[in-house]
Amino acid sequence: HFIHFELLLKDEECERLSKVRDQLGQELEELTASLFQEAHKMVREANVKQANAEKQLKEALGKIDVLQAEVQALKTLVLSSPTSPVGELPSSVGGGKTPFRKGHSRNKSTSSAILGTQPDPSATQPIVRECKEVDSQLFSEFKAWKEEPTLDRSCCFLDRVYREDIYPCLTFSKSELGSAILEAVEQNTLSVEPVGFQPLPVVKASAVECGGPKKCALSGQTKTCKHRIKFGDSSNYYYVSPYCRYRITAVCNFFTYIRYIHQGLVKQQDAEQMFWEVMQLRREMSFAKLGYYKDQL
Repeated sequence: HFIHFELLLKDEECERLSKVRDQLGQELEELTASLFQEAHKMVREANVKQANAEKQLKEALGKIDVLQAEVQALKTLVLSSPTSPVGELPSSVGGGKTPFRKGHSRNKSTSSAILGTQPDPSATQPIVRECKEVDSQLFSEFKAWKEEPTLDRSCCFLDRVYREDIYPCLTFSKSELGSAILEAVEQNTLSVEPVGFQPLPVVKASAVECGGPKKCALSGQTKTCKHRIKFGDSSNYYYVSPYCRYRITAVCNFFTYIRYIHQGLVKQQDAEQMFWEVMQLRREMSFAKLGYYKDQL
């Protein structure tokens, strides 16, 4: 009887352990399913977030293109607006009539006769407006380049820009430094930064060619240098005058835009709009190489 009783206890213990095992197995299955669902949910949410981020990036790039087009349109509008002071002459004469009549109230007929004999400046001056027309040769070269964009300077489009704009714009008295600048611009490793309020560096023999706050390293002339440049991770800085800086940034702006086209980032403009943006950037380089520049006050 004692053995039989002990067997019953063992059977009950086995049955209890079996139930515990089954319960743990069920909980493990439920936990595995829950973790699997949670993992799928996290992946799905990550995919949604990624899709939203890509959509926002695409929209942002589109807005950038639109803003660039609007800025260009505003530039064109400002440049095409008449700036001659002649148009202001009638108002200045009219503005001077009141004090003239006050002091000579008895000579109204005389003053009127005198003013009446003055020719109307607006009638003698021709109205001039800025016009533009697509050059078929330039446009053909640009369209051929746009079909297969490349940064290789040997293609017809870039070869012309190099010869007519880039080389003249980056030709300085210090020719070796000018060549190094062009190479850095092509590789997108050139940095231009304002000098700011920095302590004057200790001039070493090896740093003489770098110029200084009062000497341009590119022209060798004594000029107030508000900016300095450096190549890549180099610790050597070269101080540049406002004019030389403008010539450098004019070339940088051109390369920035054609890189955008090369990378497929300009999507909101057609070929002709891109062409005129390129022509505007070429005009900036042309002005810069001829001595015209804009200085930051």
